[in-house]
Amino acid sequence: MRTQLRSDTPLLEFWEATRLSADDARYPEQAEPAAGTDEAIRAALAGVLGRGCGQRVGTVLAKGGTFVQARTTPSAGALYPFEVLVGLSDGERCVSYLYEVDSGQLNPLASAPPVALAELVAQAGLADAAAAPVRAVVTLVARPWTSMAKYGRRGYLYTYLDIGHAATNLALAARAAGLDATVHLRFRRQWLTHALGLAGTCREPQAVVTITVPGRPPADRPAAGAPAGEDGVVTPVWRDRRQARLEPPGDPERRNFEALRDISLSYAPAAVARPGRIASVTEPPSPAEPSADVTLRRPRGGPDDHTALAARRQSAKGFLPAAVSLDQVAGLLDGLDGRLAADFAESAPAGIGVRLVARAVTGLAPGAYAWSARRHALHPAGGGPVGEEDVLATCQRQDGLRHAGALVLLHTPLRALLREQGRAGLAEVHFHAAHVAQRMCVNAARERVGITCVGGFDEAHAARLGHLPRGEEVIYLLAVGVADPAARKVDRDPVAYSHGRTAAGLI
Repeated sequence: MRTQLRSDTPLLEFWEATRLSADDARYPEQAEPAAGTDEAIRAALAGVLGRGCGQRVGTVLAKGGTFVQARTTPSAGALYPFEVLVGLSDGERCVSYLYEVDSGQLNPLASAPPVALAELVAQAGLADAAAAPVRAVVTLVARPWTSMAKYGRRGYLYTYLDIGHAATNLALAARAAGLDATVHLRFRRQWLTHALGLAGTCREPQAVVTITVPGRPPADRPAAGAPAGEDGVVTPVWRDRRQARLEPPGDPERRNFEALRDISLSYAPAAVARPGRIASVTEPPSPAEPSADVTLRRPRGGPDDHTALAARRQSAKGFLPAAVSLDQVAGLLDGLDGRLAADFAESAPAGIGVRLVARAVTGLAPGAYAWSARRHALHPAGGGPVGEEDVLATCQRQDGLRHAGALVLLHTPLRALLREQGRAGLAEVHFHAAHVAQRMCVNAARERVGITCVGGFDEAHAARLGHLPRGEEVIYLLAVGVADPAARKVDRDPVAYSHGRTAAGLI
């Protein structure tokens, strides 16, 4: 009997230790706003962040057969090599929050020293482009190693593209919520790096979106979107009592970041800001035979439905052997020349040309077409059949793309641009490409057509397939078709097979 009692004692002790008592209950800390903070701004901004670069409800199948939480913007390899910092005034100072997308929380960033929001805006060079007093500053901070560890040096370009998608989507989400947003690429990066406590963390601020509140909403401003959490997007929650800390870099990341010294804008003076509104699409030369134009159906018009469409955006993992319609292609091109407020508006912007390579589009002969926003038409640039082998050769033999009905090539005279504008030109042209691509991704959700953004492609082959003029280079590529819901995207090799890389020489 004594043996039995002794053996029961640990169980009884465990039972007693795990009994619950209402008197001992500990309630979770509630998210209380800092003194002086405008609750309406916090609520509106949380919705904008969730729809702009947050999670969608549900999961998607990623490479390797695993399920991951879906987001409202695409990313190369679903790596999302950037972090989102949000500066919000509490009346006297600016509190910087880290938007932890995976947990859906906004927590004060421990490394950011206190500074007044007006001082942050002025010292970072963000004031000139704002039409009204800035109420919030959203900084998109690249962590290049996250992408470069897999994709090598090309992974740095993907940080520009991924952040461009997010900045565009944030600006569109703000507009849908009745706010004004300005995208900044020409700001004082070194000052902002120190103001946010990022020095030595191998991170660089690549884009800033400032949020303002219009004094009186114009008549054509769309109404605010669906209430937070009711449109299929996870709206983040503000937490003011838990501090967030950035993950410190290791030695390989430090060496990798140092290798970017001759490329990154973090080591160069800021370009002169030119506030205005930018359209990222450039118009092709007027054709010698305009009668050959393929006129597209007019845009659908109607209210801005970005809020609903952002929640439905997804990247196709593969395509079925079926054609898309010319009407669907027309819908994809709707509004690609839409404008955003920005600080890099030029009299002759270095934007992006849009060229369609049709393989299986009903109502459109196979071949290359230059898209004109002004004429609302596709103009033949070079005919002839386009086969699956052409798609595979262009897309680095990514087998899931072989049945794409069309490829969309975003191109620009890159070498001439880099000679003229240097590092700023590299950053800005990739933003233009991402701006156009994000609008196409949202349009694809409306048209119910499959689309995926392709960063790994044979640029020379793509230029030949698109019959591009000499000197034009493809910056970004999108594949369009009938999405295959059963497709699985897997890497043949653990390190970025589509880029021809091996595990060696990535830094």
